[in-house]
Order: sequence, then structure tokens, then C-alpha cells
Amino acid sequence: MDTFTIDKPRILILDCNRFELATLADSLRMQGLDVVGQASDTQSALALFRAVHPESVLFNYQGCDQSCIDLLFTFRKLNPTLGIVLLTDSPDLRLYGIRQEDLPHGTQLIEKSALNDLHEIRNAVDIANKPESRTAWIANEWDASLSSLTDIQIETLRLLALGLSNSDIGKARFVSEKSVEQTITRIAQHLHVVHEKGRNMRVILASEYFKWLGSPREHAI
Repeated sequence: MDTFTIDKPRILILDCNRFELATLADSLRMQGLDVVGQASDTQSALALFRAVHPESVLFNYQGCDQSCIDLLFTFRKLNPTLGIVLLTDSPDLRLYGIRQEDLPHGTQLIEKSALNDLHEIRNAVDIANKPESRTAWIANEWDASLSSLTDIQIETLRLLALGLSNSDIGKARFVSEKSVEQTITRIAQHLHVVHEKGRNMRVILASEYFKWLGSPREHAI
């Protein structure tokens, strides 16, 4: 079967930070990309999508709620050939509580700190618009200690960093409090975090989480 690429795809940008949205849109236009719309919330994004009919969506994901991910699936239903590129501050989406398989098929992922220049975004857009593309990272600064943590360990760390007690984490994960304690101990061992007098283990682990997330605590999920 013949495949095709769009010479200059029409791009809709979604970013909940209006300043970053305007900056990104202007920068991409200066690179010659055809940015046909920009939105800072899901409602206006959907209205724009229906109005301008983009071939690509560029989403600057900053730990938005599930409605943002659901919106991407809505876009894909409206346009089955839609290319999707997701920018993120984190090297691992599990830190936000989502997995790669939770995204529409073929989504191209870029960790912003790993970007060398805006041409990589154009490359990601081109790849995303190919029918045979698979969900993959285009640019990512891998952290071996993070990538080797299991899904359960990452989710436990995320909930701990959000301030949940071991009891609350256990309820959220449907496991015993003791099981949570054991998981936290394994995470600390894996990250080579040693308990020292005067240092709170949970605070240290939470600091590691927010460091990976690329944002201060008050901007967390």
C-alpha cells in the first residue's frame, strides 16, 4: 500500500500556559511551520480543531488532567490520520501517572530539555503524520535509575510525592500498608537513598520525583 506525507501539515498547538503557547507558536512560525491555531484549554482546542481541520496537533503536556489525554483521542476520532506530537518536561510519562500505551497510537514524544533545536519538532511532526508511525520518543534524556523502576514503584513514588500517607497509597493501589512500606524501601534502595538521622526518607524521595518532573513542588500534578 502506498504511503504519503504531508508537505507542510497544518498544526494546532495546545498548551495550558498561555505565555509558553504564544512563544512556541511564534517560534514555530519563524521556522516555517504552518501553525493554524493555538489553544490554552480543552474547550477552545476542540472548537478550533473543528474550525481549522489541522493535520497535526502539538501538545505541550505539563501534567494536565485526564481530559487532555481524552481530547487527543477525540481529535483522532475526528481525523483518523491526525499526527500527534507531545512535548513534556519529564523523561518518563509514568511520573504523570500515564503510560505510553495510554496515548493515541503513533504519538511522537519529546522531552523539552533534550531538544537541540526546533527542527526536531518539525521532524517529529513529519514522523507523526506517517501512517506507519508508532508511539516513540524522538528526544529524551534517559535516566537509568528512573527507567528501571517498575510501574508499581513509579506510581507509589508519585503518590508519595503528592503527600499521600502509606495508608492512603495502599487504598489507592488496593494493597496493604505493609506492602506500600516494602515498595518504598525498595525504591530507596534502588535509588541508593540511605536513611540518615535528621533526614526524612519520604522528603528525599519526593525531591527525586520532582527533580525528574522538571518542576517545583507547587507546580506538580
